[in-house]
Amino acid sequence: MLWFLLTIGIITAPLAWAGLCRMSYMALRQPSARLDDFKEGFKAHWKGGLLLGVIGLLFVIINIVNLMGYSRSINLQTSILRVIWLMALVGWFGIQLFAFPLLNAMEKPTLVGAYRNAAVMVFLNPLFSLSVGIVALMVVIISAIVPVALVLITGAALASIGNAAVQNRLIKAGIQEDTAPPEPEPGAVFDEIYL
Repeated sequence: MLWFLLTIGIITAPLAWAGLCRMSYMALRQPSARLDDFKEGFKAHWKGGLLLGVIGLLFVIINIVNLMGYSRSINLQTSILRVIWLMALVGWFGIQLFAFPLLNAMEKPTLVGAYRNAAVMVFLNPLFSLSVGIVALMVVIISAIVPVALVLITGAALASIGNAAVQNRLIKAGIQEDTAPPEPEPGAVFDEIYL
């Protein structure tokens, strides 16, 4: 809910996202997450997050105004521009999904480095990024249908999707070791595996 409340003030949305991604990152690596993890992510990136909030808001507004302003034009040049603007918006949101999870995985975290790495990840893995984006879009659509989900689980689900996708790509690239528990032996009973 804290993520949702901080996202309402659009400019603070990147700060809320940073906190939630940090909390999700820690939840994937330890038995449980704490509210302190959210606060650490929020405090660590508040200056850059506010700047990103302003830049992101301007970027989205400019692209939406361009798309709406030229929606009735049917000539080839504006059709090409509309495709570019739409791809830029999709790419921007894809980069947002991966940037803060990457920031948490970096040895020397910087926002510029995280955004650069997220852009590289999106463009080097277009089908993977598109698949992750579709899953994230389905979460957003379901949340729009069920508004309670928007408040309670959407942010956490998106942060978990972003963190899992980043971890998958880092393992695939050989940058990070797989931390998944080993598969149980065939024939093992529940008590032997989980207790």
